[in-house]
Amino acid sequence: MSRTMQARDAAGGASSWTDARSLTRRRFHRVMGLGVCSALLAACSDAGKPNAAPSSGAASSRTASSAASTSTGPDPDEVGTATLDPGASAPVAAGVVKLEVGSASGAREFRYDKGTLEAPVGSKIRLKFSNHTDPKDEVGHNWVLVKAGQESRVVASGQAAGDDKDWLDVHDPAIVAHTRLIEGGQSNTITFTAPAGTYTYLCTFPQHFAAGEKGTLVIK
Repeated sequence: MSRTMQARDAAGGASSWTDARSLTRRRFHRVMGLGVCSALLAACSDAGKPNAAPSSGAASSRTASSAASTSTGPDPDEVGTATLDPGASAPVAAGVVKLEVGSASGAREFRYDKGTLEAPVGSKIRLKFSNHTDPKDEVGHNWVLVKAGQESRVVASGQAAGDDKDWLDVHDPAIVAHTRLIEGGQSNTITFTAPAGTYTYLCTFPQHFAAGEKGTLVIK
């Protein structure tokens, strides 16, 4: 075969390969174009349909996640009240006597709102003490039950204890029962028992007892 014919045949082969490649590309693009159109038509068709229900596995997963993130809220003793008195809401057992007493409301009134309290002998006493002064006045009061004739001793031991101990020596054997020293708007509830007798209750904050903040509890 002559070089001319070989060249012509080679040229013809190259042309045929080029045409085949072009055809392949055109066919590829046409197929791809048809595929894209089909996908777009399917998407448009699905857009008009309601959403399918999630599978049970997905629903269970979302339910579990929702349950895990649910908050039960704050504990009852964390919110909404100026009084720091968890004992006030405790249920009253049979045989428990409830007593309530408070300070006077004035910042310079050193007395209790009840001068006498009574309880039957042998009973368990649950006493709620409230400081009725305005919190802005920052006047502290407490309620301390002492054995008769031991008032001055308890007041003196409270002064010796000082401000760091809230003006009360809780280890003084003359003390029968006591509340905390509380500020205005607060309350403190205590439960105690005592033998039959007459007792004095008083405030150990400096000068309050001397000014008349005292009363009598009779158990009989």
